[in-house]
Amino acid sequence: WHKLGTKEVEKLNQTERVLELVKSNNGQVTNSDVETIGISRRVLARMADHQLLERLAPGVYIDPLTFGDDMAALQYRFSKGVFYKSSALFLHGMIDRTPDMYEMNFPRSYYYPNDVDAPLKMYRQVTHLFDIGIEMVESPDGHLVKAYNVERTLCDIVRKQQRTDAETIKQAMTSYANMTNRDVYRLVKYSKIFKVEKEIRRYMEVLL
Repeated sequence: WHKLGTKEVEKLNQTERVLELVKSNNGQVTNSDVETIGISRRVLARMADHQLLERLAPGVYIDPLTFGDDMAALQYRFSKGVFYKSSALFLHGMIDRTPDMYEMNFPRSYYYPNDVDAPLKMYRQVTHLFDIGIEMVESPDGHLVKAYNVERTLCDIVRKQQRTDAETIKQAMTSYANMTNRDVYRLVKYSKIFKVEKEIRRYMEVLL
């Protein structure tokens, strides 16, 4: 160490601190993560150049030995988005398959490019509907992301405009019927707001 200059030692210290942060954060780190501990985001880019990290998405880096958290990366990249429909079902453990294409909902005023380089389908909605039922949910890799709650999601998947496939709806409804913490009052309330009361009642009369 005594042969290294001050700048080289500082670079080593920053690298070690970043690697510790990556380890404590389930193998993933973002620009904002390192900036909160006083390290420049340029350090992440430099570490990626030296293959100490791998760039998963703009501003998101992972340990090359881990698979990374696609959903957390999408949440970081599109911070206004809320995981929606099948993606929300997956986060709540109501369907047993990882979506091929993730779905996120955004406020209608939000601008996003038509060509998004990610496995993501994007929706927009008026603010008074967009805001209903948002909560923080843990991703499969242990990171917190935004998703709609279970009751809101059931209303979303039966809406005629963008109806989810019948098998997914059936699996989700059956899963809900078996939940001990379901809130049927909230489900009925949401079904009226989203104008799917008839559809929701039909499923619930069979399952509950």
